[in-house]
Amino acid sequence: MKRQVNVLAPWQLVVLLGAFAIVGALIMPRRGKAAGPASNAEGMQAALEQFMENMEADNREWIETVTRAQHRQREDNAARDERTATLERRVIELEGKLSRFETRTEERLERIRGTAAAAAAVAPGQPPAGDGPQGKSTMPEGISAPRIRERYAELFDLHGQGKSIEAIAKKTGMNKGEVMLILQLAKQEEERRV
Repeated sequence: MKRQVNVLAPWQLVVLLGAFAIVGALIMPRRGKAAGPASNAEGMQAALEQFMENMEADNREWIETVTRAQHRQREDNAARDERTATLERRVIELEGKLSRFETRTEERLERIRGTAAAAAAVAPGQPPAGDGPQGKSTMPEGISAPRIRERYAELFDLHGQGKSIEAIAKKTGMNKGEVMLILQLAKQEEERRV
């Protein structure tokens, strides 16, 4: 038996190859389309990962910024507390000084009032009565207590020059209240002598 080999005619071969090329061309784009969504998913995943990394970096920056701000705020609060404590100590110190100054001023005023009252009670040429123990005078007989103007001659010289009470107080080392009191007592003394 003889086998018969079917040989394709050249036109049949061309048609068969063309059909094969067409089928291959149709299959290729499908593979590209199937690969497209996978590459899109990978691209989206890469984009999401990049976005998450950026968000984490931003969050770290915000945390560092907030931490620095809190640290700065704590330092500012500590400095303010220190200044407040220093000022409170200074106020207490100044209140103590003021209290001591007021006490000394009151003591001086009492001495001045006592001296002025004794001087006012003494008539010219007569010894003061009741200064010493049991009403005896501590002044020798025939000597009167010095007048206020004589005791504070510098103060009255400055006052006569037209200096202000503040300037007189600075110059004499007295406070303004004391200067004013001395001036008033001298005025009362002169009114009594007249």
